[in-house]
Amino acid sequence: MTAVVGWIGSVLCVSSILQKNQLRFRALNLAACVAMITFNVANATWSMVALNVVVAAINIRQIAILRRAESAPVPSAAPAPVTAGAGELEEASRELVAA
Repeated sequence: MTAVVGWIGSVLCVSSILQKNQLRFRALNLAACVAMITFNVANATWSMVALNVVVAAINIRQIAILRRAESAPVPSAAPAPVTAGAGELEEASRELVAA
């Protein structure tokens, strides 16, 4: 059973690297880290447990950043409102024509 968990972690890791979408990459890589942590704890490979804990923490942080960016409002591309009155605009356009 332990070997199966290790193989699942490896497949998830390779699958994550093939992703073009950053959020999907991070989610699959996080799942791979969890599987590899489980596998390495069962085999007492503590250096690999430490590595995968650090990578999992990085993935969690990056997922939070990506989700925040997805939910942030997109600035409007609408032009800024004109604050000058009609008379001021006419005067400015006459000055430009006269110049």
